[in-house]
Amino acid sequence: MLLASGALHCMLYGGSRSGKTFILCYAVIVRACKTKSRHCILRLKFNHAKRAIWLDTLPKVFSICFPELAYTTNNTDYYIKLPNGSEIWVGGLDDKARVEKILGNEYSTLYFNECSEIPLSSVNIALTRLAEKNSLQKKVFYDENPPNKKHWSYWLFIKHWHPDSEMELDPSEYVSIMMNPQDNIDNIDPDYIKNILSKLPEKERLRFLSGEFLDGDDGTAYYEFDRDIHTSDDIKQDQE
Repeated sequence: MLLASGALHCMLYGGSRSGKTFILCYAVIVRACKTKSRHCILRLKFNHAKRAIWLDTLPKVFSICFPELAYTTNNTDYYIKLPNGSEIWVGGLDDKARVEKILGNEYSTLYFNECSEIPLSSVNIALTRLAEKNSLQKKVFYDENPPNKKHWSYWLFIKHWHPDSEMELDPSEYVSIMMNPQDNIDNIDPDYIKNILSKLPEKERLRFLSGEFLDGDDGTAYYEFDRDIHTSDDIKQDQE
């Protein structure tokens, strides 16, 4: 319901192995099947995108959920082509030449996988390519194991405030839901929760098991700092 809502920006956040990436890859494929269109899944590093998305999650989603759907893969530019002509591109933001090739296209869906690793400036640049003209409502998907509360994702989706533009955001345009491994117990080894996640140190346990943003400090001072206001060139040195 959240992904099919009218919201432009949708984030799934929470603990490890909760199915966030699988669900969002599924949603991208469903959208690509509706009409000829182009979609892009991005991570900070291309090698991580290749290993986690291209070689693992995407083929798994096709095999489990779309076994009859024929598709072709381009292993040079890393995109999948569906029978209706739709393309699903996979890339990283760490290679300038690759980024230029990817961002030379226009898309109907942008999906920032593990967005806790991606700078907001890179997200802002990629968003300029969400401009493909077709019948699809444009969508931006995000997922992450939540970082600390200074991170831009906390401010956009929880605080509904943009740290760059310093503007309040419409909560109906930035929607999110917490997903934790307990919610995906049918698809993971229960010992993973009992013997691995539950025994992590508190900080890691809160992030990867409970799916909580870290730190009591919500970063207000961090984002309200203004160099012009809060610093001065007038330095006085006390002399004894």
